[in-house]
Amino acid sequence: MSRHELRFGLLGPPVLYDVQRAADASDAVGIRSADDTGVTAIGSPKVRTLLAALLLEAGRVVSVDSLKDALWGLAPPASAHASLHNHVARLRRLLDDPERLRTVPPGYVLRVEQGELDVQVFERHVAAARGAHAARNWERVVRECASALALWRGTPLDGLPSDLGGYAYVQRLAEARLLLLEWRYDAELALGGARLDRLLPELAALAAEYPLRESYHRQLMLALHRTGRRAEALAV
Repeated sequence: MSRHELRFGLLGPPVLYDVQRAADASDAVGIRSADDTGVTAIGSPKVRTLLAALLLEAGRVVSVDSLKDALWGLAPPASAHASLHNHVARLRRLLDDPERLRTVPPGYVLRVEQGELDVQVFERHVAAARGAHAARNWERVVRECASALALWRGTPLDGLPSDLGGYAYVQRLAEARLLLLEWRYDAELALGGARLDRLLPELAALAAEYPLRESYHRQLMLALHRTGRRAEALAV
């Protein structure tokens, strides 16, 4: 399977990846300069929403009516069609290749190759981490979890209309992140050693944030016990 460099991000506010492109487009309307991670934030809320709506249907035609609904809800202005055309033109200028976004009746299609969208890469690492965890391959669990978690920039689709993408989509990704953390700490506990001391603050914070998630409490107890803090482990 062909894989490409990361180009698009939905694991947080929608962004584009490419430091060089950001430098070339720094004077474009609605774009802020890329930071040292290569993430280029899109300043225009409408262009950001348009990008997300296209990425959620990557490689498939999204109708003009669907895009109008995403941008303006049930009450689009009289100028919605012309405004949509302008937002599409602005997005094309920000892409590494304007031909990625094509007009295909009855709407538009954004070409996204395998491995160019952070959600795709994230889910690939989740699947690998799940398999490694089942096989008790702890070193690989740590690597795959770290690679997936490094892509996480906050709540998926953050800052967009709540109905864009749907609650279930966001919750599925959020649950995958919590599982990755659980698998990572299982692996860290299995590998043991000096790493356990630095896990304690992280596990304590997770146990406090998710009081009904028993796995984090179990892992915190084990980490405390294995670092000689038995009274604290019993208290947990």
